[in-house]
Amino acid sequence: MLVEELNLETRCKIYTITKKVLRKYQKGIISGKLTSDKFVHNILCDNSIHQILPDEILEERDFINSYHRYVDKLICIQNDNLIKSKNKYHKKISEKPDMSKVLKLKHLLSDTGYVLSIPSQYLTINDIDNISKYITTGNIDLGNENIYNYVYKEH
Repeated sequence: MLVEELNLETRCKIYTITKKVLRKYQKGIISGKLTSDKFVHNILCDNSIHQILPDEILEERDFINSYHRYVDKLICIQNDNLIKSKNKYHKKISEKPDMSKVLKLKHLLSDTGYVLSIPSQYLTINDIDNISKYITTGNIDLGNENIYNYVYKEH
């Protein structure tokens, strides 16, 4: 089984655990002292991921390879975000969505019965695009599983 084949709830739990550990070892990853190979090995040995997935899946070579690619993708996203946060001018220009994009999202949400769980002013352009994709297709791209927690279906 591959990471991308898991259901969204399970992927979101794996994302949360992985991001938490990535943030903890951010300096080691950036400096190269902690490679993604070591990181994947350590996290797969950690007890918290064993509470989410059974050992049979965690020991599959296909899953380990897909998780390694997943971690590499999250590291790239994290590094890009660090670069953007250092350049405050770039962040202000590129991350803040315009009002038309926010209004389109609000209309999509109301038309489909979804509700945001966070205020819209905290969303980036990328967040809005990913939320729209999730609502229309039911899929979330790898590395953007945090979107799963941003919206919920209103009962």
